[in-house]
Amino acid sequence: MVKFLDQAKGFAGNARGNVAVLFALSAIPVFAAVGAGVDFSRYVAIETQLNAALDAASLAAATAPAASSDVQRQDIAKKAFDANMAGGAATDLSTTSSFTIKNGVVTGEAHADMATMLLNIVGLTNFDVVARNEVALPSAKKAEVAFVLDYSGSMADPAGGQIKYQAMGQAATKLIHTLSTQAPGKVKYALVPFSQAVYVTLPSGYVKGASGTSWTGCTQDRQYPYNLTDTAPDVGNDASKWGQPMVAHPWKSSCSDYANQHLVVRPLTTDYAGLKAQIASMTPYQNTHIALGAEFGYQILSPNGAFTGATAYGDKTTSKFMVILTDGMQTEPAFGPGGSRTVAQGDSNLESICANAKASGITIVTLAYDLYDTSQRKRLQNCASDPNADFFVVNSGKDVAAAFEAITAAINQTVYLSK
Repeated sequence: MVKFLDQAKGFAGNARGNVAVLFALSAIPVFAAVGAGVDFSRYVAIETQLNAALDAASLAAATAPAASSDVQRQDIAKKAFDANMAGGAATDLSTTSSFTIKNGVVTGEAHADMATMLLNIVGLTNFDVVARNEVALPSAKKAEVAFVLDYSGSMADPAGGQIKYQAMGQAATKLIHTLSTQAPGKVKYALVPFSQAVYVTLPSGYVKGASGTSWTGCTQDRQYPYNLTDTAPDVGNDASKWGQPMVAHPWKSSCSDYANQHLVVRPLTTDYAGLKAQIASMTPYQNTHIALGAEFGYQILSPNGAFTGATAYGDKTTSKFMVILTDGMQTEPAFGPGGSRTVAQGDSNLESICANAKASGITIVTLAYDLYDTSQRKRLQNCASDPNADFFVVNSGKDVAAAFEAITAAINQTVYLSK
């Protein structure tokens, strides 16, 4: 009996050894799979930082003073790259960068040597992470940007610890300052502050019942379908004109208050100081007519509209952007078929204006600010040129600032970045 037990213990010991060997062998692909996930995540983070640093460096070289030599531009790019690679996912990695300037283009290339953490068990000890880009030196490339900004009463409310219209204004001002510094004279801006109406100066022939050379005052949308288009009014057709009867409200509403609160439409301009001063002075007032704001943004960017200064559609040297920010729902009735006027028509009109503007080649960026209605969010997302890249949900001043940083980069890249 004792001998049998000794034999049984020996067998058990041998079995455990066999199981251990089998487990060790089967664990190799398990560890490799886990390692692949860990190392791939690191790779993506490093590649993202490498691309961002290279873009910033090449843009810095391209936007250097016009008198800069190629060597000076290369030195600027190198320093900018190193500064942007400090910290983050690529900390302590061996990185290299090179920049060449030829035929008016800065070409950048960067490498990061990433040692694997777990994949070395299957023989993969390191990855060469690579980024490349091309950035054109300042040329005839330009941009036109219409800020269509909600200044209805709710924009005076706080969100995320900051008053909404103030956060919006600070972000827009920073965008103008950044781009006017990097690309002076290359970007024109327009302001379309909207609430239940807009305050604007137009040729008298474009306003129903107006006389003289020009007209200044408050207006809502034109009659349908003219309120969906980018063409100027037909002087002989009152339905195509602005200045239609305003929607009556039971509360006090004065057109002079728009002027007093500096809610004035400003056509395309490079008067950066004037733009920033107006943004700093505007304050919210009354209800929300998002479709009206988009209507005027489309008009301002159109070479066929009521305003002057916009380049022709299809001009390969100029990109057009409409940035629409709102914190609420359409609350003002808008003109529809047969002279009807409903709030729902305003939502429909916004969708049509966005579709028409995008078809004209305008890039539309939309921001839903402290806005939780899912249908309105979806409408704004569909309004954007790219529902993923050009639509932002922002709930705080920090979110707004980050979104406008992304918009700044997008505009900057259309002026400089080739690929």
